[in-house]
Amino acid sequence: MAAGKKVKYGNHMADVSPAAGVRGVLCKSFDGRYFFRVYAQDHSFIDYTVRHNDLQVTIAEDELASFYRVGDEHILDHNPGVLGLESAETAPANTPREP
Repeated sequence: MAAGKKVKYGNHMADVSPAAGVRGVLCKSFDGRYFFRVYAQDHSFIDYTVRHNDLQVTIAEDELASFYRVGDEHILDHNPGVLGLESAETAPANTPREP
């Protein structure tokens, strides 16, 4: 994090710097908490706890991500190629198809 100004953050003093334009990875920990990982040129990284409640995110073209809808559930996950999913056209049917 680049040097910024100091602010009172809750009961603590904090260094603050703008996050606008920073590229990182939104990650989910094993306990279900989200964090934002920012990599440096040397491949080291800093994990930031996400407290922002409505942060706008744009998914990069190279993220290999897809949206899925299963009934009323909407899911964001890896794309079918990454997950090894078969096309519904070639997957074995669970029930006979009507002609």
